[in-house]
Amino acid sequence: MTRYCSRVVLLFFLVLHLTACAAWQPVVAPSPAQFIEAEQPDRVRVTTQGESQVELENPSVEGDEVVGNTRSVPLGEILMLEVREFSMDRTMLLLGGVTAGVLVVVVAVVAATITTCDGSIC
Repeated sequence: MTRYCSRVVLLFFLVLHLTACAAWQPVVAPSPAQFIEAEQPDRVRVTTQGESQVELENPSVEGDEVVGNTRSVPLGEILMLEVREFSMDRTMLLLGGVTAGVLVVVVAVVAATITTCDGSIC
């Protein structure tokens, strides 16, 4: 049971780390095509005129379309292009939350140890 508990805790912190340290940031470039060709990002999020969002993996520009692994979006329909980047604010919040959680656990363990000893040497 303890072995699985530690794995769950480690997995939980991994998920927190992956979600907290990066955020979708809008691309500031003359055109989505120029950005994709210059930066060659692993993944982009495209907002189209119908207000739908599509994530494209390994995007490239072919003719007048941005093409990913499974889908393509015409360049004329792209309203906004976003790329996942490091977020210092989210990272600091994550570290603060993890630190607070560790402190709560330490205080709980110390309090439990003190109350079970009843003043005698443990």
